[in-house]
Amino acid sequence: MEQTKPFYDFCVLFNQDDKQMRAILNELVELGYKTIAIDQSFDHSKKDAGKRGSEMFPAPHSIEHLRKEFADKLRILQRITILFVDANLSHAMSVSYNLRKFNLIAGQPKTDAALTHCCTTFAGDIITFDPVAGSRLLVNRKAYQVAVRRGMFFEIKYAPAIADSNNRKDMIKLAQNYSIKGKSKNIILSSGAEHEFQLRGPYDVANLAFIFGLSEDQGKNAVDRFCRQIFLRAESRRLGKTIMFVKGNGPIVFSDSSDEDQSEAEDDEMDGVVTEMPNDGEDEQETDIKPANKRLKVA
Repeated sequence: MEQTKPFYDFCVLFNQDDKQMRAILNELVELGYKTIAIDQSFDHSKKDAGKRGSEMFPAPHSIEHLRKEFADKLRILQRITILFVDANLSHAMSVSYNLRKFNLIAGQPKTDAALTHCCTTFAGDIITFDPVAGSRLLVNRKAYQVAVRRGMFFEIKYAPAIADSNNRKDMIKLAQNYSIKGKSKNIILSSGAEHEFQLRGPYDVANLAFIFGLSEDQGKNAVDRFCRQIFLRAESRRLGKTIMFVKGNGPIVFSDSSDEDQSEAEDDEMDGVVTEMPNDGEDEQETDIKPANKRLKVA
C-alpha cells in the first residue's frame, strides 16, 4: 500500500500550464504539506446520450513528470470530481475503467435528489460543493447520518472563501448547516486553489476551522487524520479483496493443543484438591459437635 504523510490537501485544481502547476506545488512544499491530490472535474449532466453504454469518464491527466520532480517532497495523488444531477451515473461508475485509475473520487451534486444519492449510495469518497458554481444545497439530518455511517466525508474549500466575500458567506452557511445537522462530523478542509497566493499553511487552516464551526480537534483532524482515513478507504475500494502474505523474521514455534489441554486439566485437578480439603475438615468438626450437644441434653 502507498504510504502518505501529513499534512494533506486533497483539492488542488489542475492547471495545464506546467509553470503555474510547479509554482503551486513548490508553495505547498514550503507550507509543510506532504500529500496532495490534483483534482480534475467532469460534468456528468452534460454527457452525450449516445455514450451511455461506453466509457464516458475521462482518463487522468498525465502528471508523471511532476511526480518524478517532487518524488522526495510530495506524494501526489489524482482525484476526479463528478458533477451530476441524478442517480443515473451509478451504472456508468461501476463499469468504468478510467475511474479505477484515480486515487480519489468526489461527488458534487447539483440537485436535492443528487445530494440524497451522494449520501446514501454514491460509490465515492468525498462529498463536495463549489460556491463559485452557485451550489447552495443543504443536507438534511438523516442523509448526513447515513453518509457518516458509510464512511463518507464532507469537504469545505477555503480558497473560494478567501477570494470572494459572497462565496465566504455561502461557505460559512454550508459549514453551519453541517454543524447543526451532524455536529460537523467527517469534515475535511481543502484549498481548491487555482493560484499559489490562495494557499495557506496547515496550522492556519486548522485555525480557520473555527469560522466554519469546527472545534480545535476537528480542525486538526480535517487536515491530518481524516484525510488519512479517506486515503485508506479509497485504496480498499480500488483494490477490493486481496491476499496478504505475512513473513516472520524470527523462529516459528508450533504448539500442540493436546499438551495445553492436559496441562489445563492438571491445573483444574490441583485447584479441586485445594478447595475440597477445608470443606472435609469442617464437616468432621460439625459431626463431632452434634453428638456432644445431644449428650448434654440427655444428662
